[in-house]
Amino acid sequence: MKAKLLSVAVALVALAAAPAQAFADSGAPGGFQAGVQSANTGQVAGGLAISDQNAVNANVPVSIAGGNVSSGPSSATQTATSNANADVSNKAKTDQDQTLNQNVGGSGCYAGCGGAGGFQAGIQDAQTQQAAIGIAKSDQNAVNANVPVSIAGGNVSSGPSSATQTASSTATTDVSNKAKTDQDQTQTQNVGGGSCKAGCGGAGGFQAGIQKSDTQQAAIGIAKSDQNAVNANVPVSIAGGNVSSGPSSATQTASSTANADVSNKAKTDQDQTLTQNVGSGCGCDGKVGRDGKDGCYAGCGGAGGFQLGIQKAETDQLALGVAKSDQNAVNANVPVSIAGGDVRSGSSSATQTATSNANADVSNKAKTDQEQTLTQNIGGSSSCKAGCGGPGGFQVGVQKAETNQWALGVAKSDQNAVNGNAPVSIAGGNISSGPSSATQTATSSANADVSNKAKTDQDQTLSQNIGGSSCHAGCGGAGGFQAGVQLAQTNQWALGIAKSDQNAVNSNTPHSVAGGNIYDGSSSATQRATSSAATDVANKAKTDQNQWQDQRLGVARI
Repeated sequence: MKAKLLSVAVALVALAAAPAQAFADSGAPGGFQAGVQSANTGQVAGGLAISDQNAVNANVPVSIAGGNVSSGPSSATQTATSNANADVSNKAKTDQDQTLNQNVGGSGCYAGCGGAGGFQAGIQDAQTQQAAIGIAKSDQNAVNANVPVSIAGGNVSSGPSSATQTASSTATTDVSNKAKTDQDQTQTQNVGGGSCKAGCGGAGGFQAGIQKSDTQQAAIGIAKSDQNAVNANVPVSIAGGNVSSGPSSATQTASSTANADVSNKAKTDQDQTLTQNVGSGCGCDGKVGRDGKDGCYAGCGGAGGFQLGIQKAETDQLALGVAKSDQNAVNANVPVSIAGGDVRSGSSSATQTATSNANADVSNKAKTDQEQTLTQNIGGSSSCKAGCGGPGGFQVGVQKAETNQWALGVAKSDQNAVNGNAPVSIAGGNISSGPSSATQTATSSANADVSNKAKTDQDQTLSQNIGGSSCHAGCGGAGGFQAGVQLAQTNQWALGIAKSDQNAVNSNTPHSVAGGNIYDGSSSATQRATSSAATDVANKAKTDQNQWQDQRLGVARI
C-alpha cells in the first residue's frame, strides 16, 4: 500500500510539472484535483484463561471405642476456589477527512488568453495496528480437612469441632488497546482572472498535502497464580481413661493472587489546512488599477504559487506486564489429647492467614498532535503596461513526530508459609488445659507500577502575502520563500521489577506431658511475617514545538 501511494504521488507531481497545451483563441481553464486515502486497521486479540483445581474437602469424624463414645457435633465450612480471568479488548477508531475545494475560472476573454491552471493533490495514509494477548492461569491443589477422631478404651466425650477453611487462587489479566487516529486535511484554492485584452497568461496554483499516520500498539498481560494449600483442623482424642474435650475452632485462609493490568491508549491527530489565493499581477483579475483602468495591455504573465505540506506521525507502544504469585501454605490447628488418666482440654482457637500478592500495572498513554496551517495570498491589483511577470511564492512545511514507548513491569511474590497451632496433652495423670489461641498472618506482596505518558505537540503556521504595485515595462514579480521544518522525537523506556520472597513459619505449640496433674493456663500468640517489594517507575515526557513564520513582500515600481 505504501508503494502504491508513493507511485500515485510521483504521478501527480509529474502531471503538475508537464507543460500546458497551447490553445488557440481562448484557452479553457484547467483544474486538477486528486484525493487518495488509505486506511488500514488491523486488530488481533487473544485471550486465554486456564483454571486448574484439584481440591479435596473432607469432614470425617471417626469414633472407635472399647467403651462409650459420646461425640459432639462436628461442623466444617470448606471452600476451594480457583479463578482465571482474561479480558482482552481492542478498540480502534480511524477517521480520515479530506476536503478539496478548487475554483478555477475566468470571465470574458478578448484575444488569445491562456487559461488559468490549478492543481491540488491530497494523499492520506492511516495505519492502525493493535495486538493484545491476555493469559491468566490459576493452579490450585487445595486440601481442606476437618477430621475429629475419638479412640477410647474408656469413655470419650468430645465437644464440638468447627472449622472454616478457605483456599483461593486467582489470576486476572486485563489487556486493553485503544487507538484513535484522526487525519483532517482541507485544501482550498481559488485561481482565476478577469477580462484580458491581449495574450494574457493564466494564473497557476499548486498545492500538495501529504499525511501519514502510523499507530502501533502491542500489549501482553500474563498473570499466574500457583497455590498448594492445606488447611487442617484435626482434634484427636485417645484415652485409656476418660477424655472430655472442649471445642476446637479454626478459621484458616490461604490466598494467592496475581493481577496484571496492561493498557495502551494512543491518540494521534493530524490537522493540515492549505489555503491559496492566486490572482494575476497585471490587471487581468478584473480589478481597477491605479490608472483607473481595468485589464491587461500586453502579454502579462500570470502569478504563480506553490505550497507543500508534509506530515508524518508515528506512535509505537509496547507494554509487558507479568505478575506471578507462588504460595505453598499450610495452616494447621491440631489439638491432640492422649491420656492414661483423665484429660480435660479447654478450647483451642486459631485464626491463620497466608497471603501472597503480585500486582503489575503497566500503562502506555501516548498523544501526538500535529497541526499545520499554510496560508498564501499572491496577487496584484495594478495595471501592467508591457510584459510584466507575475509574483511568485513558495512555502514548505514539513513535520515529523515520532513517539516510542516501551514499558516492562514484573512483580513476583513467592511465599512458603506454615502457620501451626498444635496444643498436645499427654498424661499418666490428670491434665486440665486452658484455652490456646493463635492469630497468625504471613503476607508476601510484590507490586510493580510502570507508566509511560508521552505527549508530543507540533504547531506550525506559515503565512505569506506577496503583491506588487504598478509596473510600466517588463517588471518581474516579487518572490517569497518560506520553509518550516519540525522534528519531534520522544523515546521512553521504563523497567519496573518487584520481587518478594518469604519463607515464614508462625508456630504456637504448647505441649503438656505429665505423670501427675498439669493445669495449663491460656496460651496466646499473635504472629505476623510480612515481606513487601514495591517499585514505581514513571516516564512522563512532554514535547511542544511551536513555529510561526510571517512574510510580506511588496514592490513598488513606477
